[in-house]
Amino acid sequence: MADDNPPLLFRKMFGSLRPANRAAEEAMANVGEKPVRVRITSVGGNVRRNGLYWAVLGIVTPVLSDQIEGDALTTGLLHKILKDRYGLVPVVTLPSGDKVKDYDAASTAFHRMSEPERAEYVTWALATLSKWLGCSVEDLRREGEIAA
Repeated sequence: MADDNPPLLFRKMFGSLRPANRAAEEAMANVGEKPVRVRITSVGGNVRRNGLYWAVLGIVTPVLSDQIEGDALTTGLLHKILKDRYGLVPVVTLPSGDKVKDYDAASTAFHRMSEPERAEYVTWALATLSKWLGCSVEDLRREGEIAA
């Protein structure tokens, strides 16, 4: 995947592709009558861990949105917030000397992490989310596994 959005996972079933996760189901619900472009790639990394991470984000995003002021969170924005807190967002110095964070830098893309780095990040992210919500990591994992 080329960006930090939940992966759209599908399985081949009866000669067609069927959604294999919530993100894929939501994407398919938004497909109209016109043809869409699909790019087939193999899945990298620990699919179960990645699925758990994005499922948990999908569950906690509306809950956290209710606790903040301003616009509602999205799973993509929550992912960027967590990456920033974890120190994965590089700072770019502009010619003016101003410093800005580059949330779209390819070097910090979730899919470019090694598997041990991603495992450590997901463990940290779940612990952070559990603190923010006041629940246990085990509860988040259980709910995420059900949703994934």
